[in-house]
Amino acid sequence: MLSQEIRFVLRKVPQLQTGGLAVARGLHNAVLKGGSGVRRVADFLHGTWLGHPLHPVLTDATLGAWFMAAPFDLLGLVSGSARRAADQLTILGVITAVPTALAGMLDFSTIKRGAAGRGALHGLLNTVALVLYASSARARQQDRRFVGVMYSMLGLGVVSASAWLGGELVYRLRIGVNHTTAGREPQDWAAVGADAELAEGQALRVEVNGDPVLLYRHAGAIYATSAVCSHAGGPLDEGMFDGTCVQCPWHDSVFDLRSGEVVHGPATYHLPAYDVRTTDGQIEIRVRQETAQ
Repeated sequence: MLSQEIRFVLRKVPQLQTGGLAVARGLHNAVLKGGSGVRRVADFLHGTWLGHPLHPVLTDATLGAWFMAAPFDLLGLVSGSARRAADQLTILGVITAVPTALAGMLDFSTIKRGAAGRGALHGLLNTVALVLYASSARARQQDRRFVGVMYSMLGLGVVSASAWLGGELVYRLRIGVNHTTAGREPQDWAAVGADAELAEGQALRVEVNGDPVLLYRHAGAIYATSAVCSHAGGPLDEGMFDGTCVQCPWHDSVFDLRSGEVVHGPATYHLPAYDVRTTDGQIEIRVRQETAQ
């Protein structure tokens, strides 16, 4: 089983975990220190504008081109047009692999600690595949077709293993999925605490029907969102607050407490936000009505 082989590699090469985590944190710190321009580029590559991570969208183009090149290489034994199609698909995959790799690197920079080893191996396999396909494209352009096809076949094997590992990262380790709570309750107003107990600039985590909710008072107004960061499940009540924004203490995602919208990645999913009112000295919340339908 491929999963057993992956675990074997991770056990035998512990540097994948330790080194991968060090590289990831170094990349993340570089983004944070790079200023607002670098942060905006990182947000774009994370996919904050898209509503979910950008990396899997780009992988469809790269993997689709390389996987489709294989049957055209086979048909190329009898068809010149098929050979040209295979060559063009190989080059297309190499070109699209560049932004795909950049987006993947940015996502890797904020990977959860326990997934760093698998993430590092995924990146290394993708790098090997890119080198093999770039070598294939070069050989094809030099009319060394057999060599080019051999490079492609090797690259296809490597990138297939990497794609499987990417699935493990998403579906088993929940990298890139929404970690926040659904925010579908309460539909009716529910008391969550005394108004007098929430001071100006104070954050409070409460449980509402089993869902953790963050309460925060700023300039007299009270805001309520999910208390769980959508990126990796970080506790937002322990984060840094600036006006109506909160920064996650784990990977520095920033959210607007007024709407739950993402201000800065790596998070790409908005937080559920709640309507808030005070009645008879009690803070009451309910699911925001425009999103409760």
